[in-house]
Amino acid sequence: MIELVVAVCLVDQPARCKDVTLNFEGETVSAGQCMTNGQIEMAKWIGDHPNWVIQRWHCGTAGKSADL
Repeated sequence: MIELVVAVCLVDQPARCKDVTLNFEGETVSAGQCMTNGQIEMAKWIGDHPNWVIQRWHCGTAGKSADL
């Protein structure tokens, strides 16, 4: 399974950051599909969390890519 790891920081407190992991359902998602579809998933996440801003992101194997 591929996961999208996103580093986000609070808009009004940019030093307060955290990693958010978004998993894709199904095991047939490739890293390339994650890169393409990841932008859509991040837009959805930001829509639900408007006080946060994305600093960086990457795709990787679920459970093994939490180090940004």
